[in-house]
Amino acid sequence: MPAPAWSRPDGVRETPPMTVRLPLRFAAAAGVAALLATATACSSDSSDEPAAAATSTTTTPSSPAPYAEPGPYAVGFTAQQLADGRRVVVWYPAEPTETGGHQQETIDLAGMLSPELQKLIPAEQRVKYKGNAYADAPPATDAAPYPVVIFSHGFAGYPEQSLDITTHLASWGFVVAAPDHVERSLDGILGTAGRGVPKMDDVAVLQATLDLVEQGSRGEGVLKGLADPDRVVTSGHSAGAGAAYRFASEDPRVKAWISYSVGFGGRGGPPPAAPKKPGMVMLGTTDGIIDPAASEQVYAGMNTPKYLVKVADGGHLVFSDICLIGRSAGGITAIAKALNLPIPPELLKLGSDGCEDTHPPVEKAFPAIDQLTVAFYRDALGIDEQPVGLDTEAVQDLGADVTVESDTGTS
Repeated sequence: MPAPAWSRPDGVRETPPMTVRLPLRFAAAAGVAALLATATACSSDSSDEPAAAATSTTTTPSSPAPYAEPGPYAVGFTAQQLADGRRVVVWYPAEPTETGGHQQETIDLAGMLSPELQKLIPAEQRVKYKGNAYADAPPATDAAPYPVVIFSHGFAGYPEQSLDITTHLASWGFVVAAPDHVERSLDGILGTAGRGVPKMDDVAVLQATLDLVEQGSRGEGVLKGLADPDRVVTSGHSAGAGAAYRFASEDPRVKAWISYSVGFGGRGGPPPAAPKKPGMVMLGTTDGIIDPAASEQVYAGMNTPKYLVKVADGGHLVFSDICLIGRSAGGITAIAKALNLPIPPELLKLGSDGCEDTHPPVEKAFPAIDQLTVAFYRDALGIDEQPVGLDTEAVQDLGADVTVESDTGTS
């Protein structure tokens, strides 16, 4: 179909921003703020080998997929800024018994919009919803320093767009940092976050974010001593999936990468050189925004060890909880039509891909996605002495039809 009004400059169709993917034990909130955010969004080689973990452990799993459930840590988060003023959110392992008195993370999507758009949202429908993280909670330092994950959001997204993934990783002992790509973020496109901020390439933003985390770990703040600069990985969704791929390809500090719904081509040209480090691509088999064949093509060109994860009948939004937003009211497209919001018709598709009755409920795939994400990073970084739950058999009973293909480069 023709590229939508909010398509990426390189011509690849993009997805709506990922609303916060809360763990299943938290209810997803519906509202017009989320609708406005959703309906406007989409989708040099390094020869470094993965660094060995500071301490290597062997996991004796009580189930085939031990990382599908939250890990042993509570999750803290802290708001940071790059030198140019763009915000960065960092999640980290926190002491499980010391989150009391610390503000629970609350996402206000309407607050990211321009004053003009905010006026269109009735006060009683300005929804704020909470994640499973606590502001500046006391960090857990028993196993520090921890591996670092740099996450890149999608077009018209925002740092917290994949909150379930970022907080889930933190609960398993990762420091996770997500910058605001104001050149393509929700508050950069529909708000004011990009005003006065010099434009930066995606990879430069991710590199600056890693520098910020490393500096914070050397400082005296809440991140003191938490980040291990020798164990860095990256991930991203849609537009951010391509950014993570390029970051892994260009920066020798990155030891492994995951791309959720990735595709290259169009006016952006062919993909850059494949990273010479472990990689994983995840796709939904009925993705109508990024062609699944494009993700498979990326996998075909990857170096080993490599993994390809397919969520059967999953659409583009299977890696988010957008489909949970306003479900009781018919979904975000129904809300838009009922309120006569000025959302271009071509963008309504972007707010529903994967949410239709013909698709399985997206939340059924969340445990498998979380399991494979954590297991892949732990294996790539040598935290586990051997892979734990990195195959189809391990995730077959987690609620969705998910298959895993791999080529580890060994006979």
